[in-house]
Amino acid sequence: MPCSGRIAILAVLAAGGSGCGDGTGPSGAGATPVLLAAAGDYTCAVDTLQQGWCWGAGLTGQLGNGDTTSRLTPQPLSVPLTLTALSAGDFHACGLDRDDHAWCWGTNFIGVLGIGHYSGREPNPLPVNGGHRFKSISAGDSHTCALDLAGVAWCWGQGEWGQLGLGDTLPRTAPTAVPTALRFSRIAAGGLHTCARTAEGEAWCWGANFLGQLGTGDTVGSLTPRAVGGGHRFDLLDTGNYHTCGLVQHGEAWCWGSDFAAELGSGLSSPEAVVLPVPVHGGRRYVSLTVGRDHSCAITAAGAIWCWGSSVYGKLGNEGVEPTTVPVQVSGGFRFTHVAAAGNHTCASTTANRIYCWGRNILGQFGNATRQGSLTPTPTLPLFSP
Repeated sequence: MPCSGRIAILAVLAAGGSGCGDGTGPSGAGATPVLLAAAGDYTCAVDTLQQGWCWGAGLTGQLGNGDTTSRLTPQPLSVPLTLTALSAGDFHACGLDRDDHAWCWGTNFIGVLGIGHYSGREPNPLPVNGGHRFKSISAGDSHTCALDLAGVAWCWGQGEWGQLGLGDTLPRTAPTAVPTALRFSRIAAGGLHTCARTAEGEAWCWGANFLGQLGTGDTVGSLTPRAVGGGHRFDLLDTGNYHTCGLVQHGEAWCWGSDFAAELGSGLSSPEAVVLPVPVHGGRRYVSLTVGRDHSCAITAAGAIWCWGSSVYGKLGNEGVEPTTVPVQVSGGFRFTHVAAAGNHTCASTTANRIYCWGRNILGQFGNATRQGSLTPTPTLPLFSP
């Protein structure tokens, strides 16, 4: 997922690591994170027992713990799901169970949960209509998309900007297949747009494009998939509010769309739409990538995280609050396995199977029982199985 604080981001991440090092709680009781997602003002994780946990803002039920209260510490999902995938949008989250079925929770604005009807807040995980088997899922701002086992894209929720890829601007309350012969291997639902990658690495995007976030060489929106320009082959893609980034097949990062907050990391900051992919400064090779609302982060093979774009609240993790047009390394010297960029905070897991967060924490986004933000990585409380 690919990618999310975007207004929503996708960060479905499979962790590695030795399970030892800087601590995961008492022996036998700690449950270490293996999936991580963050968006808006909250964070979620899946532990080694494949149980889901969320913390931070809970007003719309996005924590999935049965209520609408913000929480300062990790809370288990109210439904005992065995999760294999996880994605967070600003106000809703979704996951896949071990049978490849989708579950969503949080706001159901314009049918974003895919449960067949509109409703207000749904603080308990609910099964998505249709009984489809999916291999990946991505929660956007006010829409959700998933790929079935054959690579067909299905989307639901708000469609005002064409972000569902269905050829119209109508909302959908249940999964609806994108009418294209294309088959995809990755998908990322963003603020008002969606992007997906074929098995061959071709990138296709649809939806709003007023800041060039589709990467098609213009600012014309599209109700159906359009090919990203430049001829690049991508290993993965992630979408933010108004920008998109991807890793090409040799690991270099390329971004396009809005660059108002230097979120493209190209060494420049432009008030104009960047309508085609541009290389992220430095030429580093990365193994994973996450896109937040107006910042982006990527991890090298050595486990270092580099971030660029807006640094409000210190969400770049480099001890500063000024935006940067080039990647800066996250402080602390940790070896990270995965990273999830949200609205104004960022979280990552280490090779020692601990989660660290930085940036804004006023609603408990760090999960460390405080509301104190940080300019550098701060540990989350360990996850515990009930």
